[in-house]
Amino acid sequence: MKRDFIFGIAAAFALAGLAAGCSTRDTDAGASGTGSLQLKVSATRAEGSAAGTGYDPLTDQQIRIYNNDGKLLRHYTAETLPERLELLNGTYRASVEVGQEEPASFEKRFYVGEEEFAVAAGQTSTVEVKCSRQNVAAEVRLDASVAENFGSTAKVWVAAATTDDYGQLGKGTLDELCYTADAKGYFMLPEGVTTLIYRFEGTHNDPSYGENGLIAKQGVLTGLSTGANCSMTFRFSDDAPGYVEAVTILVDDSADEWEDEIVWTDISITGDGFDAETQQDYIPGKSAAVTYKIANITPIKDVTLYAASKSYDLTGSSYPGITVNKENERTMSVSLSDEFFKAIGGGMQSVRLRVRDTSNGELSRTTPFRVQGLLPVGESDYDLWTNRVTLRALVLDAEAGEVNFTLGDRSLRGTDAGENTYTATFEPEWTQTSNAENPAYPAYYLPVEGTGVFAGRDYTCSATIGGETFTGSFTAAAGQSIPGGDMEGNLSCFTNSNTNSTMWGSGNNNSLKSGLCIKGQKSGMGGSQCAKMTASATLGILAAGNLFTGTFNMSGTTGSVGFGQKYAYTARPTALRFKYHAKVGTVDIQKGYGGPLAKGEQDKSSIYVAIVDWSARRVVSSGTSAPSGTWDPAAQTDLDGSGRIIAYGQLFISQTTEGDAMVEGSIPLRYYFPEEAAPAGNYTLVIACATSAYGDFMNGCSSNELYVDDFEWVY
Repeated sequence: MKRDFIFGIAAAFALAGLAAGCSTRDTDAGASGTGSLQLKVSATRAEGSAAGTGYDPLTDQQIRIYNNDGKLLRHYTAETLPERLELLNGTYRASVEVGQEEPASFEKRFYVGEEEFAVAAGQTSTVEVKCSRQNVAAEVRLDASVAENFGSTAKVWVAAATTDDYGQLGKGTLDELCYTADAKGYFMLPEGVTTLIYRFEGTHNDPSYGENGLIAKQGVLTGLSTGANCSMTFRFSDDAPGYVEAVTILVDDSADEWEDEIVWTDISITGDGFDAETQQDYIPGKSAAVTYKIANITPIKDVTLYAASKSYDLTGSSYPGITVNKENERTMSVSLSDEFFKAIGGGMQSVRLRVRDTSNGELSRTTPFRVQGLLPVGESDYDLWTNRVTLRALVLDAEAGEVNFTLGDRSLRGTDAGENTYTATFEPEWTQTSNAENPAYPAYYLPVEGTGVFAGRDYTCSATIGGETFTGSFTAAAGQSIPGGDMEGNLSCFTNSNTNSTMWGSGNNNSLKSGLCIKGQKSGMGGSQCAKMTASATLGILAAGNLFTGTFNMSGTTGSVGFGQKYAYTARPTALRFKYHAKVGTVDIQKGYGGPLAKGEQDKSSIYVAIVDWSARRVVSSGTSAPSGTWDPAAQTDLDGSGRIIAYGQLFISQTTEGDAMVEGSIPLRYYFPEEAAPAGNYTLVIACATSAYGDFMNGCSSNELYVDDFEWVY
C-alpha cells in the first residue's frame, strides 16, 4: 500500500538591479569586477491534506547570501527580492528556507536548502537551490469499519515523541495532531527523536465492548528521519471484543516511506481436534485426515496452502489429497489426507495456511508435521566419486516391521539407524573385462548400468513401510568441466611457449615447428574456434601435430613432453566426449625407431585420456633418435617414477572423417582401480591427441590433420 506523497514544483527568481555595489568588506579581499546572479529555488511540495486550505509554502521564503568566509551579505524575503543583484567576482553560498517551521501542523511544511556558487566579472551566474522537506509527513486513514462501529467518537492522536510520552497523548501537553478523519499532518522531529507515537481511541456503539465501549490502541513508528513519509490505516473487527492487534508494519527504504496498518482481525484458523501450532505426527495409511477450520466475520477472499516449497490456491482449484468444504463465504474447512502427505514427502514438513478477507485482513497459521515416509535425497546423501547413495526413511509406526528401499530396479532391505530413521546404501557394481585388443594387457572394470549414482543423472527411488510405498526422485548434482576444453581463447597450446603450461600444451616451438597446433575453424565446431593439428616433415624427420595436458621443452632437435596436469575430481566420469575431424593418410616416414607401421600402410591418429595419481609428470622425449619415456596406459597400471593409472580410454582413428564437418567422439573410461579414492596427487589428468599415434617413433604420415573441440566428461 505504498503511496508517493510528494511532487515537485520550481520557482525561478531573476535577481537583478541592486544599484549599490558590494563593498570590499562584503567580499573576499583582492576581488575586482562584478557579475550578475540568477537564483532558482526549487522545493518538493506535498499535496494538501483532507483538512487543508491550500497553504503554499513558497509564499514564505528566507534567502540569505554568504561570502566565502561565512559572513552574511544579503537577506531577502519573497517580498523584498530585488530585480537585479550584482556581486563582486568570488565564491558565495546561498541558503534558502521555504515555508513555516511548526512542531505539528496539518498545513504548514518547512523546506531547507543551500548551494555554493561562484560569480565571475561581466558574467551572469545561475545557481539552483534545491530545498527538501524537513517535516515527517504522517497520513492517517480510517477504514469504513471504524465509522460503522465508533461513529464520530473515533480519534487518533499523533506526536513526534518517545514511548515515554504515551500517557500524554490527547492531554494537550505534547505538540500533537488529532485526526478525526482521513488526513495528513506534518511533524518536526525534536533533536534526538526518531519516532512518532500514536493513540487510537473510540467508543464502540455496543457498550459491551472494552470498558463501557471504550477501545484504545497505542503504538510507535521507529527509525524515522527528516523528510520521511508515514501512513497508518485503522480497521476494526470483533473477533476479540476490545482486543487490538497491529498486524503489519511495511517499510520501503527506497522511498523513505513507512506504512503502519493497525487491524482488529477476526480471522480464525483452528485445528479440528489438534493444536494447529504444535508439532503433529502423520502416518499415511493409519492417521486420519487433518482438518483445519477457518472462520471470519467478513467474506473470505482467498486461502493459500504452502508446503514443501509449493503453493496451493484453495480458493478455486482442487488438488489430490486436499479437500475444501466451503460452508458459506465466511466459513470453510480444509482437510489434508494421505495423498497430500505422500506428495510432500517424509520427514519434518511445515504446512502453512494463509487466509485473506475482503477487508484486507490476513492471518497465517503454520503447523510443523513429522511425516512417515521416504526422506528427500540431498547432496549430503551421495558421493559422486564413489557413486554411493544412502536412502533414508522416517518411520513413526512402531508396528511397521520391515522397511525396504529401491533405487531404479535395485532393492535393499533397510537397517535401523536410530531416531526413527531407517537407511539403505546403494553402491555401484563393476564388471571385470579382459582387454580384447591384447589379452596380455591388464583387465579393467566397467560400471554396471543402472547401479550407483552418477553426476547429472535422474533417479527414482522408494521406501515401503508397513505396506505403504512412498516414491521419490532426485537429480544428482552436475559434474565438472574441463578447463579450456572448449578450445576458446588464447590457450598456451596455440603459442610457442609451453614450458610452464598450466593445462593445455603442444609441441609448437621456435626452433623447428611452430604450427603443429593452432587455432582453427571447422564446420560443426562449438564456439568461435577449435584446435587444428597439422603434421609436417623436415629432412625426413616427422613432426606429428599434437595437443596434450602438460608441458613442452625443446633442446636442440629433441622435444620433451611432460604429461599430466593437476585436476581435482568431485565426480567420477564414465567417458570423455569431444568433437573431431581427421584426415589420415598412409605412412610415408618410418625411421626404424620402434614404430610398428611400414611405409605404405594406413596411418592412424590417436586421442587418449587417463585419470592418474602421479607424484611426477611422465616425460617423453623424441627427435632424431629412438624416443624415451613412451608409455601405453592400456599396457600398464603403474608407471615407475610417476605413479598409478586409475583409469584410461583410447581412440585410434584410421580413416579420414566423412564429410567436412566435425563429428562427435566418445571414449569410455576403463577403470583399473574402481575402489580407489579420487586421486589427490600432484598430477591427475592426461588428455593427449596426435595426428600420428606413433609420431614419437618418427613413424606416420606427414600430411595428416586433426581438428578437436569441446572436451567434456560423460557421467
